[in-house]
Amino acid sequence: MVSKDLLEILACPSCKGDLDYDPQADTLTCRNKHCPECGMPVDDNGKCQDEECGKVSHTFVALRYRVEDDIPNMLIYEAEKLPI
Repeated sequence: MVSKDLLEILACPSCKGDLDYDPQADTLTCRNKHCPECGMPVDDNGKCQDEECGKVSHTFVALRYRVEDDIPNMLIYEAEKLPI
């Protein structure tokens, strides 16, 4: 379980958005729109903001980060991609 103090300061490493904590699943989820390819944020036109990716998509994903031994795994490439 993630401490309340830590939850107050954590943000999505991809877009700096708010995270929803699910204590039963022990996960943190960012529900902002992210690129389905690389997990980085997209602009209003669906273009990935990562210079190396830069793909345009009309489908987006939310990112779910696992918590392991009370430590959030905030690596974007290891986050689960959830369809929005």
